[in-house]
Amino acid sequence: MVDFSLFKFEGQPLEKLIDVIHKAIGRIYGPRAIRNEADAKAYEILAIERAKAEAYIYRQEIEQDVLDRISERIIHKEIRKQNNIDKVTRIAIEELENESSISSTPVDEDWAVRFFNIVEDITDEQMQILWGKILAGEVKSPNSFSIRTIEFLKNMIKIDAELFTKASNYVITSDDGYFFFKGAKNEMLEKHGLSYDERQKLIEIGLIRTGERTALIFDPKPENVETYYRSGKYIIKCKIKVGTPICDIPVFMLTTIGKELLKLITITQIEAYIKDFYFYLHNLGFDVEYSFILNINGDRIEHTTPWMKF
Repeated sequence: MVDFSLFKFEGQPLEKLIDVIHKAIGRIYGPRAIRNEADAKAYEILAIERAKAEAYIYRQEIEQDVLDRISERIIHKEIRKQNNIDKVTRIAIEELENESSISSTPVDEDWAVRFFNIVEDITDEQMQILWGKILAGEVKSPNSFSIRTIEFLKNMIKIDAELFTKASNYVITSDDGYFFFKGAKNEMLEKHGLSYDERQKLIEIGLIRTGERTALIFDPKPENVETYYRSGKYIIKCKIKVGTPICDIPVFMLTTIGKELLKLITITQIEAYIKDFYFYLHNLGFDVEYSFILNINGDRIEHTTPWMKF
């Protein structure tokens, strides 16, 4: 049983969270977010009366021990669902505790109803963590996670979630999107520990795009152009000089669902993989430097100075 009395529901983020829960569940969600004994008894009586009414309709008689078993099953099921909701909500509270301000945009009520209808059946602790982070993220910035994404995650088994968590360490982001660096002969991911079978599984479950863009193309520019790439703690600055011939970076692109789920994961960059990407850019004739990210606030990235070279 989750004890919400340990938390003080104060401040804009938590107030907004509780409002989201009120609208989705349709009842007051107090400091202890489970039915108390009186509530449980009232629900039990309601369940029994409902069973009796159904029996009357079908001209059947139900023995008291059957009614007792029905009420016990319903109560047990509802308590299990409520405990699941409580655990996910507690994780969201922990995520929001240190947030000083959040978006004033309300969370879509249909989204909230769909969300809690799903999480009431989520019992795995690791998956509950993901769902708690989704709830916190949506409270902070509504429309961060689409209904399509939460429906996808509902059907995602733990082993697939673990695979995506692993694969996320290989994701590089830029203005061009979110991608995995394949290398000149598509060998780079295999070399650094993400196997062909694992990549195929990510394609199969819908987290890597197929049949679309497989390279970032650089056309000759009339002036020097800078582009930036991020992975974990690294930011790489790539200057494309005037006169550089057309070239490309072979990649796998993440799907929209993959990009949304990536928000839930803290990336642990793979140093050798990042260096290989760096030197691939260097060998294309680009002027390449790197730095370490200190903080990201929206589109603003704070990093160490000066820029460095491997």
